[in-house]
Amino acid sequence: MPLIAPDRALPTDGTPTRVDARTWTVKAAEGPSRIRFEAPAGPSVLLARDEAGGRRLLPDDGSGPVDLTGTGACWLLPPDPGAAEPAWHVTGEGVIELHGDGAGRTLTVHAGTVTLVAHRARPHADVDGAEFALGLAGGDTLADALAGFYWGTVLPCVVERTTATGYPDSDGYVISTLADKYVGTYPDVDHEFQIKGRIAWGSDTDLDVVRRMLDLQLRLMREDPQQLWRDPCAVQPDGDREYHVRRNSLDGSRNAVMFLVTGNVEVLESAWLYFARTKDTTWLRERIEDLEGAASCVVDCMDRQGRLWSDVYYEDQVIKDGRETMAASLAANSFELLAALEDVLGRDERARGYRESAGRLAQAVRAPLPAGHWDDAGHRFVDWVDRSGQVHDHIHLLANVLPAMFGHADRAQTEHVLTLVDRELDEFQRFPTFLAARVQDYTDDEIGDGGPYDLCAAGRYWCWDAAFWSWRRDGAMLRQQLETVAAQGASDDYVMGERYDMNHVYYTDGTDWHGAAHYYEYPCVYAWVLLTEYLGVRATLTADLRIAPRVVGHGTVTLGQRAYELTYRVDEHGFELVNDAARPRTFEVDLSALAAPGTDPAAAAEARTVALGPGESVRFALPGTATEAGTEDRA
Repeated sequence: MPLIAPDRALPTDGTPTRVDARTWTVKAAEGPSRIRFEAPAGPSVLLARDEAGGRRLLPDDGSGPVDLTGTGACWLLPPDPGAAEPAWHVTGEGVIELHGDGAGRTLTVHAGTVTLVAHRARPHADVDGAEFALGLAGGDTLADALAGFYWGTVLPCVVERTTATGYPDSDGYVISTLADKYVGTYPDVDHEFQIKGRIAWGSDTDLDVVRRMLDLQLRLMREDPQQLWRDPCAVQPDGDREYHVRRNSLDGSRNAVMFLVTGNVEVLESAWLYFARTKDTTWLRERIEDLEGAASCVVDCMDRQGRLWSDVYYEDQVIKDGRETMAASLAANSFELLAALEDVLGRDERARGYRESAGRLAQAVRAPLPAGHWDDAGHRFVDWVDRSGQVHDHIHLLANVLPAMFGHADRAQTEHVLTLVDRELDEFQRFPTFLAARVQDYTDDEIGDGGPYDLCAAGRYWCWDAAFWSWRRDGAMLRQQLETVAAQGASDDYVMGERYDMNHVYYTDGTDWHGAAHYYEYPCVYAWVLLTEYLGVRATLTADLRIAPRVVGHGTVTLGQRAYELTYRVDEHGFELVNDAARPRTFEVDLSALAAPGTDPAAAAEARTVALGPGESVRFALPGTATEAGTEDRA
């Protein structure tokens, strides 16, 4: 829904002066420097600072009484994501008080002057007010979904200083659902995607939330009562930590540990993402021993042959009492990332050790059965091998694409994987992204006693599936996936459930999703896939940003978020990148996915690094064309 410029400011006891079509300044009347605004009931997001200067979010859904105090800024949104009336960004120096009774809201800003900016009902902006625009084919639909998911789910899940303010572990306490189930926080699986969504959004406030989520995980592992550095499955509101959870199979014959190494593998990648974004060596140096502790839990689960006995990884209700291909490949990748962080600190011996562990894991993955994970007869990687040596394989997607994408498979195995994915494409892409191609073949000794709701599509699978399609430089598939999720979100006012297309084999009751309602997963993963995989803008250790677009067609992308502050344009003549920041920066530019048809893939994949001052731009010919690159000041 495009913004319809309002003809007046919010009702106020101050004096408004119009600045432009969207902006007013409001001055306090004579007397106390205080301005009040009145608004109907609706969602709000108040910002605040803590004692250490960290940015805090105080969201409220507008459904009941509210009494919050913050500083600096507040967002007032209408209840309907598609409403014609605007959302308002209210900023002013000083204390801001938000009061509501479920029927209306009163905002009091203790300042002499306040600025009001009108936005869409779900702003195309981050919580700090930085705006974005996707001037691509279908870009409005993708941008609407990004905004709808952010304001409707991603921000409200942060309850550190609202619902969780009195919890024993409040800092970093971000919940997974805004419905009435699963009221705790779930570090062992959910933090990976909660963090990726916020890293992708790129605001300084979101980054502060990420730091606290990371610090919560590292502290919980450090405080493991068994001193095994386990990342707990859950932390409940009363402070109870579920470090060890076992579940039975549906027929009661099997039992497995839920997420034995999942969180420990994930937190290494999350720390790499945070450091790549911030380049904060002080933060890294203070936490590197905790990250090594997290890695130690994974190392302890490896045998002499480099096989990782991980039990369940991601799927809540698939009982895997053995070694998983997916887990081993992800662990090898995370060890490589940890080695890179050790390099930053000059810890060469530690870096070498983690690279050796990564190599052993990768070697075990590509080894043939029965000792390894590769099925020579089926030409694919199996899902898992249980502790009795029985092979379990229903054509698991991530068990196959991850070894290929990370380089853990050899050339012949990789070719077989690509053939497999193309052959089973309809099954894997019923909704982004299906767990396996043969979900109907899972048996009662493999399905957990909570039911088969994991045997379908979930955002956590889509996150890595999208990375695979980005690795293949297939922007058309990424766009199709994004549009599918955006359409589902729009049909439900951007409130998404946990598992999709459950009307396919299981739960054939006419409902296409099951599990928790108003769930974090697809909204967070959507942001990651759109911004980092499709638009191709991400952090790296070797430059300020890496730009590797997978976009389809021509157009202009503007990202105002603090992490990005750039514009790029793709046209028939080439690619232009503009540094919109007020500081010089370096960019690694990889235009291989935009190459002209028939271009040699090896030549197209070569990335170039450019340094741009404030407002400077650089233009490149697309691979396969003859125009020379040049640098020029932006007019």
